[in-house]
Amino acid sequence: MNFTLQRFSGSRAGRLYCRADKRLRIHAAERRDAFMWKTDDRVLASTAIIGHGRGWEMQFHRHGSFECSVVLEGSGYFQSEGGPAVSIEAGHVVLIPPNVIHRYWTGSSIRFGVLQAERAEPETMKLFLAMAAKDRADYRLLYLSPGELDEYERLFRSWIRAVSQPLKQREQVVHAWLRLLLLTLAQSADSRAKPLSIASCADYIRDHLGEPVPIGELAKRAGVSESSFRRLFHETYGVSPKMYLQNCRLAEAQWQLRVSDKPIRSIAESVGFLSIHAFSAWFQKTAGMAPAEWRKRQRGGMDDGGESGT
Repeated sequence: MNFTLQRFSGSRAGRLYCRADKRLRIHAAERRDAFMWKTDDRVLASTAIIGHGRGWEMQFHRHGSFECSVVLEGSGYFQSEGGPAVSIEAGHVVLIPPNVIHRYWTGSSIRFGVLQAERAEPETMKLFLAMAAKDRADYRLLYLSPGELDEYERLFRSWIRAVSQPLKQREQVVHAWLRLLLLTLAQSADSRAKPLSIASCADYIRDHLGEPVPIGELAKRAGVSESSFRRLFHETYGVSPKMYLQNCRLAEAQWQLRVSDKPIRSIAESVGFLSIHAFSAWFQKTAGMAPAEWRKRQRGGMDDGGESGT
């Protein structure tokens, strides 16, 4: 049996695991490296630590391998075909059996530890399917506490280092690591949702700029009272949740004005203003000038030919 290791970097790794956006602050090696193990031209397992930036999307797809994707940092969304969209954040474990149609996408940035295996020893496959089939027929979502997540990420990095080196009996080593990673998750992960962190609540606000801040809902998901949520948020970010939303709206509006040719009306709607006049008045008060003038100055005084925004 011809068992080989292939290491991919740069654009080819991007084709395997989707492009990593440079706006996500992760190590260069994590953006570029992916590993694949093949026997007689058949993929046995592939793995990577990979990051994606704001606006990334992996369309509905399926593959013949089982998938275990752990969110190491950031937040995003997961959906199986015909099912509801599910919010995922750091500590979430997505277990997907073979041939299940699914997709991922982000609102901000996200970093995964991805593991896929098409063929594993029978006991390992039995363990995975037992873990993956308890909640739904098509996937299962588990949760790791921050401490458990740190331990799993250290183990996952050790697995990548171990199997990327020249090894005797490589196939046995890969199968042993697959089983160890799954056993670790089976012992540590929980099907009960952990409370959202304040940082995850901030991620939610950034991903929903067109909506009012749902203080009551976020406080409930964080497991605290509304007054405690406001206090904890202010201690973390130095502003109230409402002011944090306004700051994010301004940053997003300025970014779109600077790098795009979108009409000001469209930009206003994307950050939660139904009226261009209300947006322009708010922008003037917050940034000190009308949006059209701000865009013009950012472009060196050149007229963008768009709406005046006044």
